[in-house]
Amino acid sequence: MDRARMGELLYRIGQLSSHDVDEVLCEQRQTRQRFGAIAVSLGFCQPEHVWAAWCSQLSGNLDRVNLDEIGIDAQAVECLPRELALGLRAMPVRLFEGQLIIALSDPARADGVAEMARRIGLQVKFVLADDAQIQRALLQYYPPYQAAC
Repeated sequence: MDRARMGELLYRIGQLSSHDVDEVLCEQRQTRQRFGAIAVSLGFCQPEHVWAAWCSQLSGNLDRVNLDEIGIDAQAVECLPRELALGLRAMPVRLFEGQLIIALSDPARADGVAEMARRIGLQVKFVLADDAQIQRALLQYYPPYQAAC
């Protein structure tokens, strides 16, 4: 099943009119920028509206993984700083061809993706996992700091 397009989602949630969508699409054909970035730059909606629409797209299209059955790639763990992993409750799973695959239990937490991608310099792909599995993995791979003697 195809995911809903950004313009359609923003239209459905009442942030864009059909005229606004047409105007953004026209601009997009000329500039090749992302739909949401254009809609925000033209003042048609706010970044949080784009994030809400994006999370809606993600929730129906994320693959589900079982962290107890698949192994965690230690190289992937090294790519995501501890403070980001713990702050977003995001567990890096694999590093594959310049793309970091990160498990989340709630697609709404993906709103930190821009910061995450900027900080680590990699493309990020999200998958869904059980929250308890993510918590166990975070404790195992990002243990609490030990006080020095």
